[in-house]
Amino acid sequence: MKQDRTLFKLILDLVEHKTALLFWYFIRLLSALLPLYTIYLFAQAIRLLEQNAETRRLLNQILLILLVRFIDNLSRLLSIHCLEYYIQQTELSIHQFLVFNLKTRPKAERHQTVQAIRNFAEAVRTTLFMIRQPGLDGLVSFVTVPVILYFLDFKVFVLNLAYMIIYYAVDVFTTERYARLKNIQNSHNEAYYAQLQDSNDIKKQRHAFLFHLQKLCRWGFIEWNLLQNTAVFFYVLILSYLLYSVHFGQKQISDLVLIMGYVSTTQVFLNNISSIKDCLADSKVALSRLSQSKSASVDFSDLT
Repeated sequence: MKQDRTLFKLILDLVEHKTALLFWYFIRLLSALLPLYTIYLFAQAIRLLEQNAETRRLLNQILLILLVRFIDNLSRLLSIHCLEYYIQQTELSIHQFLVFNLKTRPKAERHQTVQAIRNFAEAVRTTLFMIRQPGLDGLVSFVTVPVILYFLDFKVFVLNLAYMIIYYAVDVFTTERYARLKNIQNSHNEAYYAQLQDSNDIKKQRHAFLFHLQKLCRWGFIEWNLLQNTAVFFYVLILSYLLYSVHFGQKQISDLVLIMGYVSTTQVFLNNISSIKDCLADSKVALSRLSQSKSASVDFSDLT
């Protein structure tokens, strides 16, 4: 966690227009709240049907849902496209800062270091894009959904909390191995592009690149398979409990729709958090390799 905070601080230091970037991230954060409200409005519409409410009340509910969705689209799309400009600008700022500190060395070594700089800048850009969407959606859901479920149904809250804890434990384990494999892959990535710029004979570097990429992809499958199957198990468990409650008259269908709507967002935001963790791992690995480069006068502690 400390390294993650340090990395974020470093990234912010390299952003030219911090106020604009943070402002549009804030707008994106507000827009991430609206889908959760839409779930509630949808469940309320189902409840009105159960109560045989007047047509006027149903129409008002539909118009409210329509208005919320329009505001959601406007704020989300505007913030996403404004953030794209500032994030791309940040990537170029990283290039400028790190190349300025680059020492003169033999071409092959310089090529390898430039590729390390590109790897880091691209990892930062990907991380910022992931935070923009779907990361902020995941953060909002991570904070609000457990609170909502606590008041809706305590048993579902306990099951959902157990799901989040188990999922996170699996994620921590799998991300650590992912980071080790990514570090090896980055080293071969640098060697491949350095050789590509100086020679037509890239067979050896290509073979090593693809061999380690295959190992990384295999672990990616194992990682996400474990995470998704954890999600499926708890989803079915909670759904079974709610179906039982509806069947015996303890809950209404609108309750099932409302609770499962929020439970479904749990898998989405946990997947988002996992993706961000992988992106952060990419950034830390890339920065670590850059700081170890012989050609670049870059050190993690110096930068932070």
